[in-house]
Amino acid sequence: MRNAFAVLLILTCTGFVGAQQRAKSAIMEVKQTTPAVAAPRECLLAFREFFDYLQTRETDIVRDQQAQKRWLTQDLRKALAQRVATFTSPADNPEYPTNYTFIGVWDLPSTYTIVSTRRYGNQAVIDVLYKWGPKTNYPGNERITSFIFLLEDGAWKLDDIYNLREKFATPGSLHQYFVAK
Repeated sequence: MRNAFAVLLILTCTGFVGAQQRAKSAIMEVKQTTPAVAAPRECLLAFREFFDYLQTRETDIVRDQQAQKRWLTQDLRKALAQRVATFTSPADNPEYPTNYTFIGVWDLPSTYTIVSTRRYGNQAVIDVLYKWGPKTNYPGNERITSFIFLLEDGAWKLDDIYNLREKFATPGSLHQYFVAK
């Protein structure tokens, strides 16, 4: 009886392991046949205009509905509204979204460089390298931030921002930050 139970257990485990191994290879890699393409000029123009807007002192993307419709996807606008609704007194809360939230920093870098762009159908990614100079809170620091754009209603609009992990920042998504409870 013991031997029969042991054999049954071994066969069951072997079948389970075999099923797991088969499942691991269920997704087959397919080589890309079309070359990668850069983000379109219109997307880069939208990024630069939006980035300039964010750095202008008189602007406020959180309250400017017209700017939101111009540069943010419908999904990101909804997520922003959801986040703003969680605050009772924005002036007293450092977590309240600002233009800097859309740059992906709380302390502005000294420079930025577009280091890479790519397009995937109606999505485009713009990778930006931030550098902080000597008279900042993070002298010598560098960080890559990826701006995700979506072609929506005939225009390239920001859909998300991803910050990569580095010495002074944790990885994260702007959209996820907005919808987090």
